[in-house]
Amino acid sequence: MPFATKLILPITLILLSLAIGCDQEAIVEPLIGLGEDNIEILIIGPYRTTCVGAFPQKCYLEFNEERQEWVFFYEGIRGFKFEPGYIYTLIVSLHKRDERIADVGPYEYRLVEVLKKEEASVDERPPRIP
Repeated sequence: MPFATKLILPITLILLSLAIGCDQEAIVEPLIGLGEDNIEILIIGPYRTTCVGAFPQKCYLEFNEERQEWVFFYEGIRGFKFEPGYIYTLIVSLHKRDERIADVGPYEYRLVEVLKKEEASVDERPPRIP
């Protein structure tokens, strides 16, 4: 069984590279099939803004497709190099944190792949929240 575990990462990377240009569900489903059940796709807005969770901080804006609006994303994304002025579509993996760590969410987000990086026009930019 250890041999199969060692193959998960290379197989995942191969599937991701083959899936470029496919729809988002076609990319995420193979990852789920490999045991990566904590995979999500995030749409991150073109700037960070001040927000208050456990303390004042700078948050990303995430597009919530269900509500069709931008919402605060309080977590960081390990491995993500944010550049203002672009809207990003990301595949991220979620990793459970130790419950004893205070003032953070239950998951650490890690970048798997940047699916899209598109320059945001003025019309696409979410409203700035003072």
